[in-house]
Amino acid sequence: MPDFKNMNEMRANINLYFDNALTNDDQQNLLHKVEHDSTCQKIFNQEKNMREFIKNNVTRPAVSPDLIQNIKNNIKVV
Repeated sequence: MPDFKNMNEMRANINLYFDNALTNDDQQNLLHKVEHDSTCQKIFNQEKNMREFIKNNVTRPAVSPDLIQNIKNNIKVV
């Protein structure tokens, strides 16, 4: 991963990291950048904290098995 050209690129790569969409080399490069760049570290931690907050505080409504079956029954394969 080359040096970040701007903050948007840095944020995009941090998001890719948390989405497990970076190669191992790119992950290591990003983590090295986070370790040595306070701005990158701040953005990384903000994203990490936001994702943890969402994971811990946002729940999906339960869907009944009857609803799932009803949807499957109404799907038409062409």
